[in-house]
Amino acid sequence: MKYVKKTLLIIILMLPLTLFAVPHEPSPAGGDWLELNPKLPLVQTEKPWFPDYPGPLTIEAWIYIEEPPNLQSAFSLVGQTSRFNWAILGHSGDSNFDGVPDSIGGILTQEHNGTSGMVTTHLPARKWVHYVAVIDNSVTVGSSGFITQISHGESLATANNRLIIGGVPVLTEIAFPNKQETVLGTGVYIDELRISRVLRYKLGKNYTVPTKAFTSDIDTLGLYHFDGQSIEHYKDASEHRIPLIRSRENAESKKEKLAVEAPNKLATMWGTLKSAGSRLEALFLQLMNLMITMI
Repeated sequence: MKYVKKTLLIIILMLPLTLFAVPHEPSPAGGDWLELNPKLPLVQTEKPWFPDYPGPLTIEAWIYIEEPPNLQSAFSLVGQTSRFNWAILGHSGDSNFDGVPDSIGGILTQEHNGTSGMVTTHLPARKWVHYVAVIDNSVTVGSSGFITQISHGESLATANNRLIIGGVPVLTEIAFPNKQETVLGTGVYIDELRISRVLRYKLGKNYTVPTKAFTSDIDTLGLYHFDGQSIEHYKDASEHRIPLIRSRENAESKKEKLAVEAPNKLATMWGTLKSAGSRLEALFLQLMNLMITMI
């Protein structure tokens, strides 16, 4: 018995605790998630994403912000160059009173005859938040059961570009109100990303926050559960089957490509290990419980 205890203790001590994946609480939708990590290759759709579709769009996901952007920065969650940028912006408030600032939600769009933008809704750090954006001849955002009313605008511009997750979509002649610069996202986790061609929620009113994983229907343009084992390929559960893949181009600029190529390969391996963190944590707890029963 003494030998068994020592063996278990050694195993526990050897478990790489840094692999224990944050978030520190499970996603309300269950399953795994996608981590925004600038050290890994960029996540984007396998091909250009609905280049001629004018809207409407409802974009929604569960997000967990471990480390919010600073006041001068924004992290893009989902975007498409020359079309839209759904983002998290730095903010100075702290509704959790935990010393970690909140973020705020915002979206920018490039339209056929102009641009639109909206910044509103608090996104507290270190808890899962249901975050929504709507594009329907202008834009709005909401979270945690309320979405603001939309203002008038135009339909989305045409652009033969891929959808990118956590990258830097380029939009011209429009910026967030405080000129926050969109940078590569980090310390943010996304689960259950769904993009729909209809308005899923009534604007200017409270809505019922989803409590489980989404299912695809005829109005779903893209649905990503992020529950697979691979961090290179994420299935699209909608009927359109446009998967997300990790680009062979590094998330950094091309001029830095050679300098970061080797670290990115290592980071990819690290990301693979880290994706198993929640499973290792469960194993760790099982081993701890077993040790307790043996003492």
